[in-house]
Amino acid sequence: MTANRHQPGAPPYRSFPRNMRKRRHQLIAPVGVHNPRHEKSETTMTESTTTVKYDVTVDFGCIELTGALVHDNETRVLELKNAEGPAEPISISLQGYGLMPEPGNVFIKDWSEHSGLTARLARVGLVTPLHALTVGPYRSTAYEVQVTL
Repeated sequence: MTANRHQPGAPPYRSFPRNMRKRRHQLIAPVGVHNPRHEKSETTMTESTTTVKYDVTVDFGCIELTGALVHDNETRVLELKNAEGPAEPISISLQGYGLMPEPGNVFIKDWSEHSGLTARLARVGLVTPLHALTVGPYRSTAYEVQVTL
């Protein structure tokens, strides 16, 4: 039996993982000689999934806020960014109920401080309501809306 040189409970010492060891048989081409290993891979630019409409006033019922209305289609988020403070969320995630809006859409809750918000946003042409959903233990209403910025 060999002596254990490491701390109890610690993994045995290795100089390099096997896949990280340098291989002596790999040759590096001199400068100016074509070497496919050193070619840069082509990078593709993805289109932005974010749409912004500036100078939008949103009526929350008890307060009106003006700022940039930002829709991120990838994360299905709609929020109002203003200079006065942090972004004000317009949309809500219903992933906890197993629901995800279709691309181009978000969910907007119609309770508490957002009561009537969907109707006010639709009135000024920022969203188009598609259908109502009943969610949660209090059977609250949320709307799936198409964002029309």
